[in-house]
Amino acid sequence: MKIPHTAGELVRDVSTPMIHRFMRRRLGTVIGLNNIPRSGPLVVVANHSSYLDHFATLTFLHAVRPGEVWYPTKAESFEKFASRTWHESMNCYPVDRTAPGQQVFEIAQRILDEGNILVLYPEGTRGPGKELLPFKSGAFRMALSAGATVVPIGMVGLEGILPKGVHVPRMGTYSASIGAPLPVPHGDDFRECARRMRDESFRRVQELRQQASLNNGCATTSQIDEIVDLAQVIIAENMSDSGLLPEDVIGRLELLLGLASEMSKRHPGLELQRNRVRGFSALSSVPPIRILKVLRIGLEARQASANYRSNDFAAYLAGRTSLLLPKYVGGGAQEASRFFLESAKRGGLMTSQAYVGLAETRLAMGDRQGAIEAYRCARESIRAEDQRGSRRRDRINECLAELGVER
Repeated sequence: MKIPHTAGELVRDVSTPMIHRFMRRRLGTVIGLNNIPRSGPLVVVANHSSYLDHFATLTFLHAVRPGEVWYPTKAESFEKFASRTWHESMNCYPVDRTAPGQQVFEIAQRILDEGNILVLYPEGTRGPGKELLPFKSGAFRMALSAGATVVPIGMVGLEGILPKGVHVPRMGTYSASIGAPLPVPHGDDFRECARRMRDESFRRVQELRQQASLNNGCATTSQIDEIVDLAQVIIAENMSDSGLLPEDVIGRLELLLGLASEMSKRHPGLELQRNRVRGFSALSSVPPIRILKVLRIGLEARQASANYRSNDFAAYLAGRTSLLLPKYVGGGAQEASRFFLESAKRGGLMTSQAYVGLAETRLAMGDRQGAIEAYRCARESIRAEDQRGSRRRDRINECLAELGVER
């Protein structure tokens, strides 16, 4: 665990989870999280009508990708000790809005060169919320100079929760729509390219705000599916060969799926994915706690498998948890085998993984030939679009070789 060395780090460590929790509970809907690149330098441009805009963008970005999130902030916010400590803890740096100098661009360049994230409000100040103020082109000059991807975000409702000049949040919800990265203009005139990107960004943010307004508090099944699918992609990108996830990735996934849970309380795929992430977290717990956590996850997965008989993931998760649990609490290889076989029969996206699990249970029960057949079925079931398919095929071939089977 990292020990904070400064007052700013301590403030950040304490306040960031609170910010995430507050913004999650006030969320109506968010769509387009899969439009945020999960690596590389990134500039986010958004409308600005409330101080909570910082917290909303911070929460969305922390839910999807690693990297520090930085905010250029008016210089007046750094004049008093308490305000300066707070803003520095939130990775804000001072900008003279009346005459921004070259140093502002140099700081932005350094942030982006390190692969981090810069959140900019092209309006230059907080607007009324009902309509956008004219965009300035400085944000786009920064992005073009650094070769960073630019993602637009439109947000609505935050100005009602914390209007300009108000210090105590009010009741209400907010929504956001995140657009695809902006196209990069081509041409010899750098400033003209920045202006073209500015104008396109203004148009896109307007459209995204309108989209967010229409969706506020009305999440659809497809919007929840989008987040569940994104969580699956993040897992596939970060899972080790031994089936573990780094602690920071688990935290990111918990936040991402927590956002989705605020949008919809009843979505089987969402709850199963949340249970899967809890399973990754349980694997790093001490044995007695691990058994209790896995038991709870397994019971919920078994119930979901019974309720949603076409859902292969529910049966697969029930199999994985059974394999981790001792017989005296309803686990063991034989019980796991039953669920893996059921998952494979359902013929969904987890078919290959289910056959791998089935092979593992067959080996645990001493059934060598059954394990060989299951591994072969797993290899034949790998889908072309499976992100981890190539690595799984190599692992299956290694297991078959250990069992004395040639390719």
